[in-house]
Amino acid sequence: MGFQYGGREIQEPDATRRLEFLMTAGHAYSSSTVGGNTRKYHGLFVQNGRLLLAGLDEMVNGIRISTQQYNRASNDAGLKYLHEFSVYPPRWVYRVGDITIQKTITFNGVLVVKHDITGDTDLWIRPLITDRSVNEVLRAPHPLCVSKRNGVRWGNLFFESDLPFEPDPVTYWNVWYQQEDERGYESVEDLHSPGVFQGHVQDCTVTFQCIREGHPPIVNKNRKPSPQSPLDWLEWASDAFWHGDEIFAGYHWFCESWGRDSAISVTGLLIERDCKIAAQAVLQRLASGMKEGIIPNRFPDNYHTSDASLWFIQALMRYRRRWGDDTFIEGMKPVIGNILKNYPSSPVATLDHDLISVVPKSTWMDTEFTPREGKPVEINALWVSALIEADAMGIKTPISPESAFMAFQRFWNEEGQCLYDRIDPVDPTVRPNQVVAIALGLVDQDQATETLNTINKNLLTPYGLRTLSPQDPHYYGRYSGDRSYHNGCVWPWLTGWYVDALIRNGVHRDMIEPLLTPILHHLREAGVGYISEIFDGDPPYLPRGCIAQAWSVAEIARACRMVFH
Repeated sequence: MGFQYGGREIQEPDATRRLEFLMTAGHAYSSSTVGGNTRKYHGLFVQNGRLLLAGLDEMVNGIRISTQQYNRASNDAGLKYLHEFSVYPPRWVYRVGDITIQKTITFNGVLVVKHDITGDTDLWIRPLITDRSVNEVLRAPHPLCVSKRNGVRWGNLFFESDLPFEPDPVTYWNVWYQQEDERGYESVEDLHSPGVFQGHVQDCTVTFQCIREGHPPIVNKNRKPSPQSPLDWLEWASDAFWHGDEIFAGYHWFCESWGRDSAISVTGLLIERDCKIAAQAVLQRLASGMKEGIIPNRFPDNYHTSDASLWFIQALMRYRRRWGDDTFIEGMKPVIGNILKNYPSSPVATLDHDLISVVPKSTWMDTEFTPREGKPVEINALWVSALIEADAMGIKTPISPESAFMAFQRFWNEEGQCLYDRIDPVDPTVRPNQVVAIALGLVDQDQATETLNTINKNLLTPYGLRTLSPQDPHYYGRYSGDRSYHNGCVWPWLTGWYVDALIRNGVHRDMIEPLLTPILHHLREAGVGYISEIFDGDPPYLPRGCIAQAWSVAEIARACRMVFH
């Protein structure tokens, strides 16, 4: 049974347009809100980063039930006919007079929209199309469409329905995307409709389909139907990001594979779900792109990341703990050896007194407002851990794990009663990166306890850890672009490492469970069924960024498995 919504949740326009659905199929997706498109990224059929079918304009007995906004103005009349919404699949129930219309959308590379009609009515459906990148808008499109029996062809797309098709090309001018306007981006465009599917129907089901020739439906045999519990939902969401040997970083604007994100996400999305072959494929792809000991940040040729290689080794170690030293891990030992040999003298990282010093903007906090050059705490925690694990596997290390561990003790900040975020230069800023060191067992228990107390006092929110203490003069409590991105925003993916740290430090699972409750309730909002990229650091902690982020889902799922299993 999916999430169900009714009453004010779906008839209040702003709330309705903040509820977004997302269905993915390989390199294609279908996404919108309950009340129409509010982003340039929204569309019922999006393939390879190009928006093709933006939506449908629908009328019942001459009454419009679709609610797309135009001319920066409200268009809410159709909402008064909406009585219920549920996912997944997305399902709307409208009542127009004595007519009931249940509309259901499914998407597996083929889009199917079903209208189950109870009563006697005239139904009218117009496809609204364009052909553009999801990152831009387009004015006055003029696609060349060819009418066919019961449908219309446009390039290799075919729209068909049980209803007769009547050619009637029109332009829908000044379609407005409210969330793009709020984000400060171009928010108005035009859409083209080649004609209308219409007819008189009674007590029947009417189907509309959008098919792209040469792209058969994608069948995901692993995806469980009808999620019940929050963990079921996280399991269900996990498959939205995994496509063959790739893990997409997030929807809607990170629909590509990032090395760092993939290495962090693969444990929660695949390894812990016993998707062994899929995990191997993802890890092998990351390894195949390695250059000078560096796993790519973005494929094919962006290597500006000082942490992707270390997160990659962590992922391999988790794979090893799951399945042992199988043939795959034996084959990866030379890759680990290559990283340990070449990474410390690469363009992004240098070995300095047994620790790793990195270049600016190369950690996961990668904007100009958090350059973090020097020796970041999580980088060196991952480095020490990699040395320990490699040594235990008989892989040659450039320095002894013991000497690196002793050097790591320099991160203790006695005055702040936590770990420095960086040393050389010393940076006492209170940030969440230090939880990685505690989770990996590199901090003695007394210091770990004090550090967690400092973190809980300064960084903990209902949705995870802030990226900066509110006591810091550079703190931003509301997301406002790159300046605030890592200077106050909450990143839920850190929750997995935080829970790791709590458990390692002896905190009972019953005490941790309430910390996860708000983020699990978040599954009902924003990108329904998913976890957002970030949240504001100040109340009411609004979700921001991508509505569905791979490492958010992966690490919240991992945290739940640690606590609830």
